Amino acid sequence: MKTIKIAIFGLGVVGSHVVKLLEKNSYTLDNTKFKIVSISAKNKNKKRNFNVKKYPWFKDFFDLSQSNKPDLIIETIGGSGKFINDLYKYCLKNKISLITANKAQLAENGHSFFGDFDEMNLYLGFEAAVLGAVPVVRAIEQSILPSKINSIYGIFNGTTNYIISQMYENKISFQESLNQAIKNGFAEQDSSADLSGRDANHKLVLLSNLSFGNKFEFSNLDYDGIENIKLIDLEQGLKLGYKLKLVSISERHNKKFYSSVAPCFIPENSLVAKTDFEENVISLEGDDFLKSSLVGKGAGGYPTATSIISDLKRYLTHTDEKGIFKIKYQNMPKASFINHSLRTRPYYLRMSVLNKVGVLKSIAQIFAQKSISIKSLIQLNTSNEKIVPIIIISDPVGIDKISKVVKNLKNSNFLKKEISVIRIEENIG
Repeated sequence: MKTIKIAIFGLGVVGSHVVKLLEKNSYTLDNTKFKIVSISAKNKNKKRNFNVKKYPWFKDFFDLSQSNKPDLIIETIGGSGKFINDLYKYCLKNKISLITANKAQLAENGHSFFGDFDEMNLYLGFEAAVLGAVPVVRAIEQSILPSKINSIYGIFNGTTNYIISQMYENKISFQESLNQAIKNGFAEQDSSADLSGRDANHKLVLLSNLSFGNKFEFSNLDYDGIENIKLIDLEQGLKLGYKLKLVSISERHNKKFYSSVAPCFIPENSLVAKTDFEENVISLEGDDFLKSSLVGKGAGGYPTATSIISDLKRYLTHTDEKGIFKIKYQNMPKASFINHSLRTRPYYLRMSVLNKVGVLKSIAQIFAQKSISIKSLIQLNTSNEKIVPIIIISDPVGIDKISKVVKNLKNSNFLKKEISVIRIEENIG
């Protein structure tokens, strides 16, 4: 039986579950023995769910002797600092393959390493870096990639989805929901990468590379988060037939692309709208297939560890004919993007204005100046006789025009509170 030597760097929830899964399978997968020749983490004395003393402990990869040199390294540390970059360089210098759950490093710095991994025929597995236990990388590689994918979209972050779902279910504010998510272990004390949309954007970069065979770089993609969403907008959206989700989208427009992560209203009966709490979902649409969707847990030690085990199995069949993204990275063209203003969608705007004659006419004029039609205007009930909350749904329009309207509204003398602006994606399924 063939033996593969592995080192595991990072023994938090995910890394520890990888060890446990290997132990449970007697270190054997697909008639191949996996021998753990070294483990390492920041804190050796931290309590873990396996016996640390069973395995050689090394401070870092530079301490590995020739006898303990692995064929493959599993990295679950996260981040994109000097240590992680040095680890990638170490793998390349010593011809060691890598499996990682580190989407930040891959999305932000991967373009500096992908070509070298391909050139040296080193395996770089990242199933665990995208959607937790959702086997989307394997599905695209084995089933869908030969067909032309026109769009990918879905929910790529379980923490934000959990927070939004709690707001709906318990009718609580964003801050209250965030506090509960932290208490229940579905959000970190510092969840800024999740809340800002940065984490979802990391995953969108990787999945766009794989789905379209083009080089998408993190700096090219726009992203926005959920920090400013309000319960009132969630409730009003439901009355209009929409649910709010943090939606990740990449779509083909002839030879160019549109990519975005942002909170959007989508049809409440769609699969994406019905995907709640910590679950993730991705839908792929293309020429030769109508739609393929995958739903599953997007976070947690065990789900992510199972994706690493899946990558271990795929490592065994790795060949030099295919690159990291099933195309050699050096042969992938750099993605070009459409002007976002050319992609028109309806927008939801909620604001509070002075209750006096002429205000609605002034609002209509501001929209007309930018050639934007108002599809509907709804006045909400209020006990305040001086200030009236209203909701406007625009006809499809580009982001540049709606941004100019919002600027003019903020400069008016009748606006009395903040404006909520939410894009409506009516075609999300």
